[in-house]
Amino acid sequence: MASSSKKQRLSHGSSSSQTSRRTMSAASQTAETDGDGRFVEGAILRITMKNFLTYDYSEVHPGPNLNMIIGANGTGKSSIVCAICLGLAGKTAVLGRGDKVGLYVKRGCSKGYIEIELYKSGGNVVINREIHQENNQSLWMLNGRHCNQKTVEEEVKALRIQVSNLCQFLPQEKVGEFAKMSKVELLEATEKSVGPPEMYEYHCELKNFRNKERELENVVKEKASFLEKTKQRNERNKHDVNRYYERKRHLDVIELLDKKKPWVEYETTRKELEGVKKEREEAKRQLSALKQAHAPMLRKIQLIENQLQPTEAQIKAKTADIKDASLKCKQKQDQLDRKNKEIEDIKQTLKLKSMEEEEHQKRISNTKRIIEDLKAELAKVGDQPDVTPRINAVNMELRRIQEDRAKIEGDKADLRREKDNLVAEFKSEFPHILRDMNNMMNAKEEKLRGRHKDTHAALQWLRKNKQVFKGHVHEPMMLVINVRDPNFAKYVENHISFHDLRAFVFQRKDDMEKFMTEVRDKMSLKVNSICAPEQSCSKRTPSRNIESLRRFGFFTYLREMFDAPDEVMSYLCHQYKVHDVPVGNDQTKAMIKTVIEEPYLKVLFTTEERYTVKRSFYSNQISTSNSAVHSSQYLTITVDAEERWQLEQQMKACESKLREIDERMKALQKETAALDRRDNELLAEKKQLSELKGKKRQLEQKIKILILVYGFCFPFLQAFSKLPNTLDEIEAMLNEERSRAECFTGLSENVVDEYNRREQEIKHLEKELEEKSNALNAYRQNISEAKERWLNPLKQLVEQINDKFSDFFRSMQCAGEVDLHSENEEEYDKYGIRIRVKFHSSTQLHELTAHHQSGGERSVSTMLYLMALQELNRCPFRVVDEINQGMDPVNERRVFDIVVRTACKETTSQYFFITPKLLQNLQYAEEMTVLCVHNGPQMLSPSEWDEKAFIRRCLQRKARA
Repeated sequence: MASSSKKQRLSHGSSSSQTSRRTMSAASQTAETDGDGRFVEGAILRITMKNFLTYDYSEVHPGPNLNMIIGANGTGKSSIVCAICLGLAGKTAVLGRGDKVGLYVKRGCSKGYIEIELYKSGGNVVINREIHQENNQSLWMLNGRHCNQKTVEEEVKALRIQVSNLCQFLPQEKVGEFAKMSKVELLEATEKSVGPPEMYEYHCELKNFRNKERELENVVKEKASFLEKTKQRNERNKHDVNRYYERKRHLDVIELLDKKKPWVEYETTRKELEGVKKEREEAKRQLSALKQAHAPMLRKIQLIENQLQPTEAQIKAKTADIKDASLKCKQKQDQLDRKNKEIEDIKQTLKLKSMEEEEHQKRISNTKRIIEDLKAELAKVGDQPDVTPRINAVNMELRRIQEDRAKIEGDKADLRREKDNLVAEFKSEFPHILRDMNNMMNAKEEKLRGRHKDTHAALQWLRKNKQVFKGHVHEPMMLVINVRDPNFAKYVENHISFHDLRAFVFQRKDDMEKFMTEVRDKMSLKVNSICAPEQSCSKRTPSRNIESLRRFGFFTYLREMFDAPDEVMSYLCHQYKVHDVPVGNDQTKAMIKTVIEEPYLKVLFTTEERYTVKRSFYSNQISTSNSAVHSSQYLTITVDAEERWQLEQQMKACESKLREIDERMKALQKETAALDRRDNELLAEKKQLSELKGKKRQLEQKIKILILVYGFCFPFLQAFSKLPNTLDEIEAMLNEERSRAECFTGLSENVVDEYNRREQEIKHLEKELEEKSNALNAYRQNISEAKERWLNPLKQLVEQINDKFSDFFRSMQCAGEVDLHSENEEEYDKYGIRIRVKFHSSTQLHELTAHHQSGGERSVSTMLYLMALQELNRCPFRVVDEINQGMDPVNERRVFDIVVRTACKETTSQYFFITPKLLQNLQYAEEMTVLCVHNGPQMLSPSEWDEKAFIRRCLQRKARA
């Protein structure tokens, strides 16, 4: 096939062997190294392959726009795709084929070679890669100079080439994965493919910013929560503090009353003494006056007695007067005696008071000395450094430890919940699946027991004694082989003898000998056992790629029809060559004469027959034998390998997660223990510091109390003036204050200390919270600016993609749209591109998934999305391999028209479209380049190819038609 174009240039190559020859030719526009104004930066100008996959040597010259690479299956189209990927430092995983680069070297060659020339203004870039098959190593050259792969990767990245991005490079094996991409993955791939260089960087930056913002939010939330709890705790304690101070006020009044009472008692006694003294002086004065008043009378009595001649009447009168005077005198004397006695009592009381005062003065003197000693000790304590800052620092660290412990407890609670959920999930989901699989295995065992009881008995012994073996021991093959499709079981059973199907497979020879000694010699059981090869053969590659055999109807090799443990598969590859036995269909049967002439085929299957091909060493003559493929008896019971593998992976993941949780719990427990140790150390230090600080406070308090008690300060005179002045009133007030003070029980100074400490803590937390909140607000401002830089261009980009995508679907009488999807605007790692399509008028738009649409519909959607990206033209080229497979003819024609119309615009970048077939009467464009890949034993070598003669013959044939 050739395209119509203004300029045509031949590019071709060939691959030859004893039986076949491959040549790829292309009619393409001239691709000069200056790009002749049409190649975009980074476009592919030339691809050269040597001993690479199907090619001995080939050189491809693509055009600047749409490049159609066509050819039958197995001719080597995808080899070009592989060359582009590997030649531009792509990973083998991108291709979905062999995982080792050595597998891409042509079979029978020791090394392969790729050279790619990329357009670059100011001088093209030429990348060479030499691949060595034996050690999977590569030698790189950049513009003729040896370099490492990293240098090539950087050069490729600078040209905006991303072969790992499905939006730019979509190989055949990855076509189905496009629809499986999540919205998030599709967004990132689109950003890298068509967005400005900084768009993806901004996105990554935003995701990092958001993670940091979450951390700050959590810190602010924790600080605010802790602050609120601290305030609430202090608010609850505030009532106790108020009660403490109320009680202290009553105790202070009681203290003042107790101090005033003795002075009131002393003052009362002193005043009484003064009154008694005055009364005694008055009595003395009255006595003296009486004596003076009776003196004349006494003199007269004395005179009368001296005269000795008084009259009786006079005597009586005088006697009465004397008696009266004597009585009065006696009364006065008695009164005086009482006064003297009162005076003596008062003197005695005063003496006692004086003695008490003297004792009080002695106590005052002693107290002064004590106070001086305490002041001296206080001065010594005061000379020591202030411990308050260290106590505050210790309190802060204790608070941080408390916060860390609370966070750890929260993490532990989360882990416990996660573990409980995992255990519940493990118990609820896996047992019944395992039970079903076990039932299938039991059915297999029953068949084994029915056919060979000795083997079944040996199996029971093995299960009980597996611990005695050093290496892997596998149960009979028929139990461990799992055929992927029940229809394949007959091929496996017809190729492997029952003698081996019932055999036990051992990794170690000594284990096999030990087993046979037990079951064969001691138990007399007739069993079969085999030992796997020392070097594993399970990964051996077939003689020929299955793609090269599809023309004969072969669709797979026998090994790919079943799963088995590595040692079992290794034995079967070594002994039965299951990796090299192709399985075909009715087409194979119809072409059997041609098939058996292939020199590399020794055993093969058709739908119903097994063929063995032998070639004489001397005459090279071929002899064949065939036998009918009998129905399967043992391997039809299958366990879905993928499901089983997924279940095993889920169980392993679950168990791994549980182990991880346990390890994290242990780590958290260690952190808790470390925090506890540090907490104890800090508490001990705080106690020591508090005692040192408390000692000073205690000394100050003692001095204050001594001064208050012994009156070195009655400032208290003003306070005393407000208190009652009589003992009765003082006693009454004392009783009342004591009663009130007793109402405030269970309170101590620690309540106040704790309250004050928390007040300081609250101020510190408020300051910290303010700083963190300011930091968070500033961070949010930065995020807002970064979000605007990222989101606005992204929305415009998605709108452009949606416009093109919707137009393409409307042109096909279908509907499709693309939008930027996000459930939470602030969760930047959850943003994604959502594709929704509708292929039938009776349905609604549905999101493109790996399951909802048919394979053809997914292919159409994928292709149109890539074409929508094509016009945005950021990446230098795009590659799509066999995406039209599975499309119905109508959609395939529509998609082809869109591809041609879009990829042939001068404003778009280079495009590679690989397909094994094309519909008839398609519309082509002048700007297209068609690269035809041919295959056959009669192909010309590159040196014999005549482009002009080929075109001339094509035109003549067209004219005759």
